[in-house]
Formats: sequence, C-alpha cells, structure tokens
Amino acid sequence: MSDSSGANSVRQAALLIDADNFSDPQAIDAAWAEFKAYAGRVSVCRAYGAGPRLEWLRSVWRYLGTRTFPNLPLEKNTTDTALIADAVALHFQQGVRLFAIASGDADFAPLAVRLREWGCEVWCFSMEGIVFRDAETYYDRVRCFPAPVFAPAHITPAPLQPMMPSALDSNADAAVGASIPIAAPTEYRAATASLSTPPMFDAELPDEVQRILKVLPGLREGPQHLCHVVPVLQQHGFFDKRITRSTVFLARHAAYFELRPAHKPTLLIFQQPSASPAPAPAPAPTPTPTPKCVPLPAQHLLSVSLPVYQPRVIQTVITRREVHALRAVLAAVAQLKVSVADILLAVPELLQRQSCAVSIVSARLRQTGLIRPSASGLWLLQRYPQSFRIRKGSPADAVQYLG
Repeated sequence: MSDSSGANSVRQAALLIDADNFSDPQAIDAAWAEFKAYAGRVSVCRAYGAGPRLEWLRSVWRYLGTRTFPNLPLEKNTTDTALIADAVALHFQQGVRLFAIASGDADFAPLAVRLREWGCEVWCFSMEGIVFRDAETYYDRVRCFPAPVFAPAHITPAPLQPMMPSALDSNADAAVGASIPIAAPTEYRAATASLSTPPMFDAELPDEVQRILKVLPGLREGPQHLCHVVPVLQQHGFFDKRITRSTVFLARHAAYFELRPAHKPTLLIFQQPSASPAPAPAPAPTPTPTPKCVPLPAQHLLSVSLPVYQPRVIQTVITRREVHALRAVLAAVAQLKVSVADILLAVPELLQRQSCAVSIVSARLRQTGLIRPSASGLWLLQRYPQSFRIRKGSPADAVQYLG
C-alpha cells in the first residue's frame, strides 16, 4: 500500500461526482486537476445524477474521461445510493484507498466515516453555500469552490444613422430637399422604444422577487441553469437546504418563476407578468326599499323552547397490547426503507461474493440498527431476490451477494 502522505506517489484514486449538487463545469475541472496533482493519477472518475443534467455536462465528461450513471426510472432519486454502492465496491474489489466525493451533501457523511474506518483517505469537493456544516470533521480534506456570479447583460443601442437624400441634378431641387427635415428610420425608433420602456416596473413585483432578480440579474435576459441559481440563492440566505428544498422555495413564486421540465427541472425561467388594464369602476348598486316590519298581535305569538345539546366527550383508552402492536408496525415500516446499499455497508464481506451465515448477517444488521433486536434478517434479505441468494442447508442457512 502506498503512503498517503506522499503527494507525488501514484495510487489507486477514485473521484465520484454527485452531478445533482456539484455541476459547475469550471469547478469540476478544477477539482479533477487538484485531485490528480495529489494522487498522481485518477484511475476512476464517475458521475451520478439525473439524465438531463448529465447530458448537459456531456462535453465535460468527454474531456475528463468520466463514466456516467443516470438515475433509474423511479420516482425516488437514486443518485446517493448508486454512489455509495460503487464506493464500497471500489474499495473491496479494486483496492481503492483514496476517494474524493464531489457533492457536499450530508447524506455522504456516513460513507466517509465508514471508508476512513477501513483505512481510506476521503476528500470532499463542494460549492460555497452548499457544503453542510462541520464537514471537516467527517472528511480528511474539504475544498469549496466559489459559486458562479452572474453579471447583467448590457445592451448598447446602435448609433443613429440618418437617411441622407440622394444627389439631385438641379440646384432648385437641392434647395427644396434641404428645407425638408430628415427623420430617423422607423425601425430604429421602434428599437429605441423597446429599450427605453421597461415591460414592467419593479415596484409592481413582490419584495422577495425583486431581491432574487437583484442577485440574479441574468434571469431578466433568459433562462438560467438551476444548478447555478441554487448556490447563489443559498449564499444570499434566501433558504436553507437542510430545511427547505429549492423547488419548494421557488414554487412560492410560481407566478414569476417557471421550472422546466416539470419532472426533475434543470432550468429556471423568469416570467414577465403582462400589465393588465385597470378594472372599470363597478356601477353603484341601486338601493332597494327596505320592507317595513308590521308588529303581530300578542295572540299570534308562539313560545317555543328548544333543547340545548352538550358536546360529547369521547375518551379513547389504548391498552398496552395495542401500544406494542403500534410500535411493531412503525418499526416494520422503518425497516421497509432499508436498501441493498445499507445492507452492504453493514456487511461488507458480502461484496467478496462469498457465502455468509444468515445468523452472522442478522447479528450485523441488529448491531447497525437496521432491524429490531429480536428480529431476523432473513425476511429482509428475501425482499431482494435479484441481489441475494439464500441457500438452505445444515448446520445453518447461508446468503450470497449476486451483484
């Protein structure tokens, strides 16, 4: 094994990029160059994320020789799970001991801790405003790149070119032509009016929309990539990624900002509201005559007594047996979220394609908290028949990872 302290030694190094959170082309190029200068050679470079995002960065992947792994066609995002599974497999199958995770997402902190426990050196590349707090305690080295800054596009109108009269033969005609004023072309006047008259005053926009356009003036000129807009908004304190998602924040101003495409959006478009004419004043309502009340004689009055109903108070008593049953159901629901990557992280010996006793695997799953202390891991392994093979036999059952 090579010494990790030597910056010039060549070793097995892997750069794993979460393109959903780290997609600035300049930052990706700088991270790859810095990591290569330290390791000597980047033997594995892979990118994970949504298909449209990976397609947009195709030139970057071609330049760096990066393998791309788009998400599976599921409703849930599988970027984090795919990256975690590949990192564990690269360590045990190819002996990689130097990793760089380009994301800054806190979901990869447990992976970094486990890789360091196995003797690996783990780096983190991220963008300012995206990296989670205290990331230095989970990684050996954290490198943050500045978020891209957008400058407004300045439009300078073309200089005015007046239309000159053609040369005339007679002096009299020339004198007449000189007395007629020459106006600017109609096309230029139309262009000047469109530049000098804004489509809408900022005073009509909400305060938060005005502040967004102030820090992102490029939105007035055309669509902007969401991967560049989100770090700028987080850097200026519009929302906290740990509490609010970017799409949820922008959905508050759906009348002014549009996300495209609707499923897994990648672009943000500023929609200029059209100025609507002032509504015409409503006609004054015609007063209606108020009917006069005629008192009834006393003999025509009827006295009625209505019963008063009190609201019913329902007291529900839950027995101890029902409490234990509810707790068991909640624990079973939590265990349904355990994925194949979680099992491989808890039992890394399965990645070597060797048979392991089900009892040992169950004990490891209980130790990591993936199943209850009194539960067996056999039913959890049987949920993934395409990934695990269970062999019945004596003296104990065995399980093997299929890959």
